[in-house]
Formats: sequence, structure tokens, C-alpha cells
Amino acid sequence: MATGAPSVAAPRALRAAAPALAILGRAGYAAKGVVYVVIGALAAGVALGAGGTTTDSAGALSAIGEGPLGQATLAGIGLGLLGYTAWALVSAVTDAEGKGDEPTSWVLRASQAIRGLGYGALGLQAFRLLGHDRADDGDAAREWTARFLDMPLGRAIVVVVGLCVLGYAAYQVYDACTDGAREHLDLDEAGPTAAKWIVRFGRFGIGARAVVLALIGVFLVRAGVQGDAGEAGGIDDSLHALATTDYRWLILGAVAFGLVAFGAYQLATARFRHMRAVGSGIARMTSHS
Repeated sequence: MATGAPSVAAPRALRAAAPALAILGRAGYAAKGVVYVVIGALAAGVALGAGGTTTDSAGALSAIGEGPLGQATLAGIGLGLLGYTAWALVSAVTDAEGKGDEPTSWVLRASQAIRGLGYGALGLQAFRLLGHDRADDGDAAREWTARFLDMPLGRAIVVVVGLCVLGYAAYQVYDACTDGAREHLDLDEAGPTAAKWIVRFGRFGIGARAVVLALIGVFLVRAGVQGDAGEAGGIDDSLHALATTDYRWLILGAVAFGLVAFGAYQLATARFRHMRAVGSGIARMTSHS
């Protein structure tokens, strides 16, 4: 009897924590929104010839830290992103969104957990920036690619990762063209006009982010094929590549404003997302214990 008690107590503890996890998840979506708005706004300045710079999430955090109330904002973003990590991990483990137990469903749940960990790392970086002027100049994409290339079958691994990123970008395009932007949102409280614009911003933003992800995937495939970590790149490199095109004001401008739209969509998601699913997922886990 006592042997099975911990296995039952853990899901029950998670179920009791479900309301707090929902709040953490919402804070995380808001933090993500702020970061994407800053990335997009800085890139839009480049596209329009009004200053600005192409940067990634770490660069956006540096810019936020240099702004008004920068330190307090960084602390809030750090807490929000770590909260998103907690929510994403619990949601993935408990299958809160009912994805199921099929192989493809496990892939989606694993990707949710990986995204959560990625944003958690960004949250820790926000805390490291407190009291400092800028983030480190290290290039994470190239550093990690170099580590993979040093492993047995490293070039093949990098190519596979790049293809997976390209596949996810294609999935995001599908989301942008269908009702993916509305799927997890309860927009009844938003009203018809606001709901319409939230979905429009979501579709535009998801599509723009898909372009950035596709370029990252191409960079990784090229790095794997050539065995050169210098060919890899992240968000900053993708936006910089768009900035070097002949029609940067159009191409980079569209993607930049799309990233701003994606940030606004994340802020709306923080308010209108179905977060009760976390509690139901934990409830299912409890009933199976």
C-alpha cells in the first residue's frame, strides 16, 4: 500500500498546482511576446533604413535591459520564461492538450518540452543580464553545431536536425494557412472584431516566424553537408540574410513586421489561451495512477 502512495501523491500534487501552473504559462506567453516584438521592431528599423539592427532573442534581452525600467523588465521576462518552462514540461508529461499516445503525438509532446527548456534557458539568460550591459557575444547556434560535428556521425546528425527544423517550419506554414492560430484560444470574451485581428496577427506572425525557421534549417543542413559549423546560424543570421537581399525593405520588412505581429499574438495568447487543459491533463494522469 505504502509502495504505491508516492505514485498517486505526485499527480495529486500536480493537480493542486494546476492553477499556479496556468498563471506561470500565461506569464511565459507574455514574456515571449515582448521578446518577439523587440526582435521584429529592431529588424523593421533596418528594413526601413531608420536604424535598428538584426538580432536574436539574446540581443533582444540586451536591448530591453538598456531601455526604461530595463532591469525590472528583464526580471519579469526571466520569471515569465521560467514559468513557461514549468507549464510546458508539465503539459507535455501529462498530455494536457490531449495529443494522444501515437508516435507522432509523442513527437509533438517532446517538441513542446524542448521548446519549454529552450525558453527556460533564455529566462536564465535574462537573469544573468541583470546588472550587466549586454549579453555575451558567443554564437550559440555555431557553438552547438560545432559540438555535434565533433561527435560520431556528427555531420549526419546536424543534417537531420536541420531537416527537422525545416519540417517544423513547414508545419508552421500549415498552421498559418489553417485555423492553427485560433486552435487553443478562447476568443469569445475578446469580441468579434478583436478576435478577427488576433487571428490575423497570429497567421501573419506564424508565417513570418516560419520563414526565419526555414532559413535556420537551411543553414544547419548546409553546415552538416559541408562539415563547417560556421555555416550554421540562428535568428540573427536569418534576418541578416534577408537584410542583404535586393528588396530588403519588402522582404525583411514583411518578416520583421510579421515578428512584431507574432509578439502581439503571443500577448493575446497570454490572455485568451485555454490553460484549464493543464488541470484536465493532470486529472487524467491521476485517474490512471
